Amino acid sequence: MIRQVSVDDRLLHGQVAFYWTSYYNLDMILVLNDEAANDEFTKMILGLAKPREVRLQIAEVEAGFEIVRRQLESPDNVLIIVGSLFDANQVLEHFRELKTLNLGGLRMRPNGKVLNERTALTSEDIAICRRLLERKITITVRHSPEVAESLLTENVLKQL
Repeated sequence: MIRQVSVDDRLLHGQVAFYWTSYYNLDMILVLNDEAANDEFTKMILGLAKPREVRLQIAEVEAGFEIVRRQLESPDNVLIIVGSLFDANQVLEHFRELKTLNLGGLRMRPNGKVLNERTALTSEDIAICRRLLERKITITVRHSPEVAESLLTENVLKQL
């Protein structure tokens, strides 16, 4: 069962690995990121960041669709992490049954607009969020289960 699809440009780090693992009682973390899937050093570092009792799979975004498909029917609790809204949109476009997206962390980039202390959105990100909202995808903003969840809405996007 896919418990959450989350965008975090750092992919897997302590906050993701430990807080979300406990919150969802995760069995597996699936990182869908083209660069990470093709970099042995990054894969090693991500492997060190995960809790010992949790399986980790790292795949290119499109190549990972088969893994996602299998996990939709699995009793295992799975967290999908992508590094960008572009990648998240690909996943959510391909799997229409997934109806929520969490923005965990997107660091400031050129021409980015600050959403909160951990998340900045570019104009391309904002356009993707609008398309997702039009498709009735619920977008939450929450870097940790220990903080209150907030919803990203069209009204919030207009203020950026």
